[in-house]
Amino acid sequence: MGNIKSLSQKYHWFWAATASILMFAVLSLVSQKVSYASFTANFNIACYLTICALGQMFVITTGGAMDLSIPNMITLSAFLSMGIINGENKNFFPVFLLMILLGMAVGFINAFLVIKVRIPAMIATLGVGYILSTFTQLYSRYRFSTMTLCSIMKTCVTFRILGIPLICCIVVGLVALTTVLFKSVTYGRALMALGQNRYAAELAGIQVDLVETLAYMICSILAAISGMFLAGRTGGAFLGMGDSYLMDTIGSVVIGGTVCAGGRAEPVGTLLGAFFLCLVVTVMSAANFSVGMQYLIRGLIIVFVLVLSASKGSTE
Repeated sequence: MGNIKSLSQKYHWFWAATASILMFAVLSLVSQKVSYASFTANFNIACYLTICALGQMFVITTGGAMDLSIPNMITLSAFLSMGIINGENKNFFPVFLLMILLGMAVGFINAFLVIKVRIPAMIATLGVGYILSTFTQLYSRYRFSTMTLCSIMKTCVTFRILGIPLICCIVVGLVALTTVLFKSVTYGRALMALGQNRYAAELAGIQVDLVETLAYMICSILAAISGMFLAGRTGGAFLGMGDSYLMDTIGSVVIGGTVCAGGRAEPVGTLLGAFFLCLVVTVMSAANFSVGMQYLIRGLIIVFVLVLSASKGSTE
C-alpha cells in the first residue's frame, strides 16, 4: 500500500493510468475478447481529445481558469478548414497556418478580456465562444459548400504505422514536447509558478501577463488544430461537433493529475485521462446504455474528480 502511495505521489498520472487499464479490462469483459484493434481505436479517438485538452491544461495551470470557448473554436475551425481547403492539397498547409493564426487571435482576445478588462475567465471565454458560434452559423449557411477531403488530410487521419494511426504518433510526440516544456523550458516553469502564486511570481521577475496570454493563445491554437483534424476524421463539419469537448477537456486534464487550482501540469496524465474517458464511453455503448445515462455517468465522473482535485489542492 505504501508503494502505491509513493508511486501516486511521484507520478501524478498513476491513477489515470490505473483507471485506464481497469476500464480496458472491463471493455474486454463486456465484449468478451481482448482486442488490439479496440485498443488502437479508442486511443485514436482519445488523441483528438488530447490535442485540445492539452490547451485546456495550459489555461488551468495559470491558476484554475478554464477556457469555455474551446468547443466553438473546434467547430469554427472544422468548417473553415473544410471550406477553404476544398479538397485540394495545395491549400492544406496555408489553411493549417491560417488556423494557427486564428487560434492566436482568439486566444489573445480571451487573454485581453481576462487580464486587462478583468472579466472572469469563464465568463469572458464563454462570451467569445458565443461570438465564434455566430460566425460558424453564418459561414455554414452562406459560404460552406464542400465535404471533400484532400489526400494529405486523409493520410494524416487514416495512415497507420504498425497498426497505430499516424495522428496518434503525432499526439504522443506533442505530449512529449509539452512534458519537456514544463520540466526544462523557462516558460513552462514560469507558468507553473504563476499558477502557484501570482504575486510571488511577479516578485520573482516573471512577466505574468505575458505568460498567461501565451497560455490562452496556445489553448486556442490547439483547439483550432484539433477542429481541423476532427473534420478530417469525420469527413466533414457539422454544427455542435465540438460541444462534447467542453467538459471532456476539463475532465481529461483533472483526471490526469493536473491540479484544478493551477500550479501543476501533467501532459502524460492528460493523454491518459482522455483515454480513460473514451474507454468509459465505449464500455457504456457496448453495454447498451442510453445516451442520457452515458452523459449522466460521464458528468458524475468529471464532477467527482473535480471535487477530489479541489480538496486535494487545498490540502497541498
